[in-house]
Amino acid sequence: MDKHNWPLEEGVFDRFSLISLTKFMKKGVFSSIDYCIAEGKEANVYRCSTPEGGFVALKIYRLRSPSFVHMQEYIEGDRRFAGAGSGIDLIHAWTQKEYKNLSLMHDLGCRVPDPIAFKANILAMEFLGENGVPYSRLSDTGSEDPNGDYELLLSDIEKIRAGGLVHADVSEYNILMTDKGPYLIDCGQAVLTSHPRSEEYYKRDLENLRRYFSKYPQFKA
Repeated sequence: MDKHNWPLEEGVFDRFSLISLTKFMKKGVFSSIDYCIAEGKEANVYRCSTPEGGFVALKIYRLRSPSFVHMQEYIEGDRRFAGAGSGIDLIHAWTQKEYKNLSLMHDLGCRVPDPIAFKANILAMEFLGENGVPYSRLSDTGSEDPNGDYELLLSDIEKIRAGGLVHADVSEYNILMTDKGPYLIDCGQAVLTSHPRSEEYYKRDLENLRRYFSKYPQFKA
């Protein structure tokens, strides 16, 4: 019955997502969906064109994500989303959570995509790229200035923590290398510092960052 009532295209374009996308288009958030930038277990990210000739990034979470249990770990203990439930309700709460996390990080002056709007399982945010071509992840490009990039990322991690959040999933796969320096992305799992495991996540972020950059001979932690 579920498969009959919830047909999906690429795992994200179900009936309710299409309704939300139509509302985004009517509000002028974007005029067309161009192509998929990234495909993951939890969500796909698309480059979209705007009516003004620019671009936005659209993240669409899968309504039948295999990561429900993983998401619960970061929802539980966050007073902002108490009683988020499970299934589709959890996905909607997660989308709102990423929007709020990005908003706070951006306001703190951190290098993250500027969030634009969210609805249901869809998040619109700043497109990070040049001439319509998206920037690549650190895992793909590497770093030409490991000491400088490390310091910029460490500074943002500390700003985020001082502002009351912990990213909780810093790795070379969640960092985009832009002409303005490295940007942290995929911020849905970020938790308040009041979360019972926030200190554990914070130390893990620092260790992941140090571990990655320590592979460069010139790196000095």
